[in-house]
Amino acid sequence: MHRIFVSIASYRDTETLHTLNDLFAKAQHPERVFAGVLWQAVPGEDDDCMGLPPGVPAHQVRGLQVHPRESQGACWARHRILSELRGSEEFVLQIDSHMRFVQGWDTRMLAMWTQCASPRAILSTYPVAYTPPDVLGEAAIPVLTANAFNHRGVMTFLARALAYHLRPPKPQPNPFISAGFLFAPGGAFDEVPYDPHLYFIGEEVTMAVRLWTHGWNVHSPSDLLIYHFYGRGDARPKHWTDNPLWGQLDLISFARVRHLLGMEVSTDPQVLAQLERFGLGTARSLAQYQRYADVNFLGQHIGPAARSGRFGPHPRAQSLALQAVFEKIFADNGWKSSETRSGGGATRQATRAIVPALADAFATLQVRSLVDAGCGDLNWVADLTLNLDMYIGVDVVEALTQQNNRILGHRKNHFFKTADIAWDPLPRADAVLCRNVLTHLSLAEAQSALQGIQASGAQWLITTTHDDVTENQAQATGHWRPLNLRLAPFNLPAPRYRIADGKNKWLGIWALAEH
Repeated sequence: MHRIFVSIASYRDTETLHTLNDLFAKAQHPERVFAGVLWQAVPGEDDDCMGLPPGVPAHQVRGLQVHPRESQGACWARHRILSELRGSEEFVLQIDSHMRFVQGWDTRMLAMWTQCASPRAILSTYPVAYTPPDVLGEAAIPVLTANAFNHRGVMTFLARALAYHLRPPKPQPNPFISAGFLFAPGGAFDEVPYDPHLYFIGEEVTMAVRLWTHGWNVHSPSDLLIYHFYGRGDARPKHWTDNPLWGQLDLISFARVRHLLGMEVSTDPQVLAQLERFGLGTARSLAQYQRYADVNFLGQHIGPAARSGRFGPHPRAQSLALQAVFEKIFADNGWKSSETRSGGGATRQATRAIVPALADAFATLQVRSLVDAGCGDLNWVADLTLNLDMYIGVDVVEALTQQNNRILGHRKNHFFKTADIAWDPLPRADAVLCRNVLTHLSLAEAQSALQGIQASGAQWLITTTHDDVTENQAQATGHWRPLNLRLAPFNLPAPRYRIADGKNKWLGIWALAEH
């Protein structure tokens, strides 16, 4: 089994000792875990922030202690740990000094990294929160997304929480990193050493770009192994309180970030210090990174993929293949219905019972805006949507959305969008209706569609599920088979409400905020 070096930068933090204790106590193979700690603490005042708790093996913890007035910021601290305390361990886990772990985190982390199927893979995200001493937050899968450009023009990140039962089967590609949870082979930090000339803000976006342009690929973890405390503990001073020169360091750091990311050109020697060592790589370009991440640093633009965190392997190619399948079905009337090209399940006869039941559900749940994911030609739903404040019909077949616009575009509350619900971000609405759609997708596409629906911010999901299915079968996109969404790989809980939609078939209604 590989060894793991854990980098911990601690600044006057009483949680550090508890973090070390949990780190070793929860490891399945603690003898293969080694920690490097930079204690930035005032002797006599911060003695409860330094040292080793009972049970932590002293020979497996390497430490440096500096007075807070000597510190030059978070990146400087991380650089010192990785350059002075790291040994020959095969993997590095960089964390903050206020973390908690799940049992067996070390072997599970390595197994999850292996699922990436690349020796240049990295795992990173903002962990789920905990409250000291050991109150762990609700299980979820955090996925990093672009947040905004701050007043200095530097892009910041946040995490959207994917419901734990919708977690993907393996880590998913993502262009962003979290400095407080960064797991990589040691070679990543040999090729891309931590930049001590950065102060704090901008650390994550520049490290993400540097790693990617050097040929490393970041992935969002597919399981929950680490927790982070986002509070202030006993509110001891932070570096910017202790150091009167922090403002100058911060200005130089921001200028360095903007220079690195092509937002401005600096000639200041302090800004440009050692950029040949701490600059971008040559394996891939900055322009390629921006296209992949769906951002533009100079224009301060954040695209829909960056905001949703749904990148995936070559999503456009997969989306085009899916689109071609349904375009052919539409063109050939593949489901052979004389009433609607959306198939026999979309006839008025087949839906006569569910329309009034859905109208009642909309009233009860106060649904005033609806995204119809896989809307077809609206044959059965057109009367139901008249009284909504907003209806957005989404379909992958462009000819179909154009037809809907010609026929129903005169309705002031109706809008139509060509999009692939398995890959493209969805508009926000009170509810998402997805009737008889997931049953025509592959299991991976159906799971991706459910993740996208949750990421849209809707309150309610209304979709088809079958009670009599005991195992969800794999199939090619465009065919049909029943799905039971309470079974793997979806594992949804029981729906809040159900509307009968045929024999052993239901429209289940789930409250997305609860899951």
